[in-house]
Amino acid sequence: MRADIEGCLQDITSELKSVSKFSDDRVLELLRMLTPLEPLKRHQDVKLLRTKNAAAWLLGLESFCKWRDSNTTPVEKGGRVFSCYGIPGAGKTVISSVVIDNIYSQLHKVYSNIGIACLYADYKDQSNQTLAHILGSFLRQFLTTASECIPDALFEKLDVILKQGGKVGTENIMALLKIRLQQLKRAFICIDAVDELDPNVQRQLFDVLRELGTNYDNTRLFLTGRGHIESEVQKRLHVLQKHQVVITASEQDIQEFLEQQIKDDLNPDAMDKVLAKDIIDKIIKKSQGM
Repeated sequence: MRADIEGCLQDITSELKSVSKFSDDRVLELLRMLTPLEPLKRHQDVKLLRTKNAAAWLLGLESFCKWRDSNTTPVEKGGRVFSCYGIPGAGKTVISSVVIDNIYSQLHKVYSNIGIACLYADYKDQSNQTLAHILGSFLRQFLTTASECIPDALFEKLDVILKQGGKVGTENIMALLKIRLQQLKRAFICIDAVDELDPNVQRQLFDVLRELGTNYDNTRLFLTGRGHIESEVQKRLHVLQKHQVVITASEQDIQEFLEQQIKDDLNPDAMDKVLAKDIIDKIIKKSQGM
């Protein structure tokens, strides 16, 4: 069995025709209509850059584990949100990918009705990463990462949309998303580099996430971004202090990454162990300002 969310998507998408009394053509039509975004392709690309123990320190935090595993409604306001901040190059995107796969490996195999959705924000793709496309992507992933049957109510709503011309706007997607969320035991939304979204889209998305977090006890949100976005996240989502982490590249992370890069060198004979160690030591010292 595949141990990652991409595998889950492929497996479940191929079986969609068995999860509803409606034809698979209607399911596939729904998926095609929702969004042009393909975040799981980006997810797979990021996985290729990861070292074996990447972000192990985060996965071991008690606050992170409680955020991920809690079956109860958090009493404290903002308890459903976990956020990580760091400078460019600190490893935020790699951490996001690790968290996505960790949620799948730890929870999805135990509970099939857990939905996982992700977004890798990119300032170069702001024109495409609109609110409608982002929410459509979340819905599409919730439909394909959770094996819970797609409800009749969702298809009934789809019929109305098709009769109105087939354009799936933000309001329609929100209605469909809420129907799906009601089915799920838990729904995780992981957004990397949230600061790279268009400012207007970012604010609109925060408002939607706040609404979902307020009205649906099963939602959990994971965010990464540069430090300047922290105040906006706090203003909109009220994250608990214990659920906010500043990311810095650890000495172990840097060493493992460099060792892997040297190992993958197409000309391994050009470097011996002594030279490799010297290079790694110097880079680590420089990263620490020494």
